[in-house]
Amino acid sequence: MSFPSKHLESRSNVGIVALVLAVVFFASVRTHADPDLWGHVRFGQDILAGGIPTSDSYSYLTGGSPWINHELLPEILFGAVFNLLGVPGLVGLKVCLVLATIGLVYWRLCRYGMHVLRAGMIVMIVLMLMSVGLWTIRPQLFSYLFFLLTLLLLEQAEKGSRMAFVALPVTMMVWANSHGGFLAGLGVLGIWAATHFVLRLWPVVANHHSRLPGLAVLPVLVAACVGATLVNPYGVNLLAFLLRTATVARPEIGEWQPISVVSPQGVAYLVALALSGASLLHSKRPRSPALIAVFLATAVLPLQALRHLPLFALSFAILVGEHLADAWNQWSPSVGPSQRRLPPLVGFAAGLAFFVAALPYFYCIRIDPSFIRFPARAVALMERAGVQGNLATFFDWGEYIIWHLSPQVRVSIDGRRETVYSPESYARSLQFLYGVGAWDAVLSDPQTSMALVGRDQPTYNLLRLKPGWLLVYEDSLTGLFAREGSRQAEAIQKAVPPELPPDGAGLCFP
Repeated sequence: MSFPSKHLESRSNVGIVALVLAVVFFASVRTHADPDLWGHVRFGQDILAGGIPTSDSYSYLTGGSPWINHELLPEILFGAVFNLLGVPGLVGLKVCLVLATIGLVYWRLCRYGMHVLRAGMIVMIVLMLMSVGLWTIRPQLFSYLFFLLTLLLLEQAEKGSRMAFVALPVTMMVWANSHGGFLAGLGVLGIWAATHFVLRLWPVVANHHSRLPGLAVLPVLVAACVGATLVNPYGVNLLAFLLRTATVARPEIGEWQPISVVSPQGVAYLVALALSGASLLHSKRPRSPALIAVFLATAVLPLQALRHLPLFALSFAILVGEHLADAWNQWSPSVGPSQRRLPPLVGFAAGLAFFVAALPYFYCIRIDPSFIRFPARAVALMERAGVQGNLATFFDWGEYIIWHLSPQVRVSIDGRRETVYSPESYARSLQFLYGVGAWDAVLSDPQTSMALVGRDQPTYNLLRLKPGWLLVYEDSLTGLFAREGSRQAEAIQKAVPPELPPDGAGLCFP
């Protein structure tokens, strides 16, 4: 990738580019341990060792349900990178994905005619909007990159690029094997194609500016892209599964809640909306109704779920960027004798400072209790006691437990949720988590021999009153219960708790 030469005429501009990318580098290298990271790496290692599993061996409540893993390629990559390079490799992979995504945005903004300094300012807004998905190492990072590529290809398709029509199905095929977010790609493709189809049939705007090869190409393109997503190990079952789960409410997961406009991301969202409206009104460049329709659709998504905010950020940069550059240049020309320039050494020195400050973060994926707490001491105690059996817990802790205690210990639930657990099993786990309804249904299962819950959960107090169950260990975070008179209860009570923080504070993955 190379920035347009007219924007790199001065060493000052090179310094600005270096500083902007260094800030992106610093922001992307800081990483928190996500509840699913242990599973992503372990499942990837399993695939590398024995192929794609069709059933689950880590839980005792999946009941032989088929496992539809919609994150195959990232997990294989996570497993391979961790096997070869450990934690620095995982962080490095994340940094590469973020730099590729944000770097493409920066490059495209400059190609729209925006000065590198102004483009850098927009990149900072995009970075703020995307921050909700950049703190952790997750397959969503692949969705961000593929969503960006989809927008860029749709933009090229508007100009009649035949290569874009070939590349779109290929992008969808790889995306479908990487993350379920490809549904968003199919969604924006459908909106774009439907808008063009209506415009072609509506006589009043039949002569709107478009270089598409012909009306018939639209349904062919959509069909090709949908067909390409079926090229996966599960075939049509993957699409059916994702369409079913995409409409499920998840009140227990924060990122599935609507964006709060009083949060830092909410303020950035409102700023981006205001800039978009002003730019589209004042730009003198041709506006594509189809691309504007796509932008409006993505602008609404964060009001449904916070996890969609990065998709809006990319849509804002790519679909509004050209008009933002034009309107901004009308208001204030970006090049002139009075323009202040950043001394190149200042830009490079500041960029180097960010780079050096980021290096320590490569060696630790930090467990941050302010983000999520993990039962480090309780799990280490169980490992020291050498217990075997089935453990009732809740999904945020499931894959942490799988990593440290499997195959000796199997869990009742983990972060895979609908991909492997039946709706009934998942519902019982939620009741156990919140202490409502048939909260003890999981405990009534004769397979359950232990339970690990948070002391701040209602289930903790209910379990203390539950006949036949004994509190065998507790710390400031967890309560560990076992059936009275069981070998697990005896082994845990005899074991000496390790000197570890109860909530994992200060520890690093894994």
